[in-house]
Amino acid sequence: MNKKTLTLSTILLASLLLGGCIHVDRDGPASINGRGTTIGEELEDLTEAYEDGLLSQSEYDRIRNHILNY
Repeated sequence: MNKKTLTLSTILLASLLLGGCIHVDRDGPASINGRGTTIGEELEDLTEAYEDGLLSQSEYDRIRNHILNY
């Protein structure tokens, strides 16, 4: 995969992950975002993207913190 494709893929993935609304109800289970996935599923997808080399460590950390703290 060339650098331009990798960069474009990263931007697309980040915008998809950050585009959904994630709401955590502190009195109940993890809520669902607008696409119907749980926070756990978002984190699994994020980890998979990182392990596949689509995200740098700093991008992974930033998106993970956004998912957990939104």
